[in-house]
Amino acid sequence: MLHRILAAGCAALCGLVLTSCGARAVGYGVILWGEKTGSPQTGAVVAIVQESVVGSSLLIAVPGEKKPREYPMGRIRIFRKKSEAVTYAAAYASNLGSWAVVMKEDTPPLPVRDAPTQDGKVIYKLQYRQLVKVVSRSTERVSVKPYTDFWYEVATEDGFAGWVFGHFLKSFTANGDPAPDAQRILSQDDALARIMGTTWRPSWFLDMTAKGAIDLTMFREDVGLFPSPADRLMKLVLPLSTFEFHYTGDPQKAGAASYTFPGTDLRIDALDDERINVSYRYKDQLKTDQYVVVKDDVAQMVATEQQRRADLFDGLVKKGTTLASSAYGTIRLQSGMRFSWVGFSKLVPSLIGADAKGRGSLDFTLHVRKELLPEYDGAITFFFDEYPKSGLSFLYKSTAGGLRFTSLAKDSVQDLFVTHANLSAVVIFFTQAP
Repeated sequence: MLHRILAAGCAALCGLVLTSCGARAVGYGVILWGEKTGSPQTGAVVAIVQESVVGSSLLIAVPGEKKPREYPMGRIRIFRKKSEAVTYAAAYASNLGSWAVVMKEDTPPLPVRDAPTQDGKVIYKLQYRQLVKVVSRSTERVSVKPYTDFWYEVATEDGFAGWVFGHFLKSFTANGDPAPDAQRILSQDDALARIMGTTWRPSWFLDMTAKGAIDLTMFREDVGLFPSPADRLMKLVLPLSTFEFHYTGDPQKAGAASYTFPGTDLRIDALDDERINVSYRYKDQLKTDQYVVVKDDVAQMVATEQQRRADLFDGLVKKGTTLASSAYGTIRLQSGMRFSWVGFSKLVPSLIGADAKGRGSLDFTLHVRKELLPEYDGAITFFFDEYPKSGLSFLYKSTAGGLRFTSLAKDSVQDLFVTHANLSAVVIFFTQAP
């Protein structure tokens, strides 16, 4: 850790300090942040002549200058031996042009810590738009909720050094004076550009894919937040409703990464590169929901789920398209995942509505918990044409000569998974034939 190395280096130097300036070095340093012009340049190896009486700077020998120059301690990496400094300078060469600016606009300021952990001691606070020299970066991204990013080892112009979590840093490379590049970056609004240039999906898209249970009534290609900057339109499509926010002027910044849209009640807060909160009023109530980036092709994911269900249907009909029960009638499985059912009067109205005419569609929307799989093969749902939104679901099991259906209650299903069988289920055995 840079802070600890500096502390150890300074302690060692204290025992070597000369009482007056002389040619003999008491240590060596590598300049982490050098001068724009002249010496010492970034990455240069310099001799340390004396520790300053102030305690936050060092006296270094600069070639061509008769007197030692005072230099901020945090802008120098300290070593006892010149060979150690030379070795470090060679490794640091790849980071000579690495810089970053602070993008955190709100309070509290961005902390610099003495270690790359959230528990590290705060030794400095960076302000919005401040330029820092990037010394190194952690090898892996880490989570500092709610964000995920690298830790950056940085040095400041006024001589402090430590570690900063990278979410609120905008890193860049500059050869020579970094100020023009920093100003260019600060004049841009990357967060807004990312919001306006991205198709955002409700966060439950990721929840469904993570669980492997996709509800095709909700997981659709047309569902999401679709920015259209050229039309000054933010279109929000949900499974059951659509909202169009026509804004009358450029989006306005309402915080470090928060934006309002003139002429509407829409507000968007960027949480990170892949998550935003979308807020608006609906029926006099404030609604706030999270939207995310879905990296996979939504259309392809929908097609894959549709194929999964079609394969289950094909596997069922291979064993026969006619299911017959002496008590509960006859079901005929038809192409296009359709069915006809006659003789089901004993299931009316307990399971089937009185208006049902006996035709409809089949689907395999539900998944069966692995604990139930030894006893059941899967779950099937019948949607009668008269009740397209209210399906009749059964667990099914292939047996010798037919299929056994076990009816499901609503409380048997959670998040598209059948968690347990209905204790008062209707169990039907159907013979299966072509």
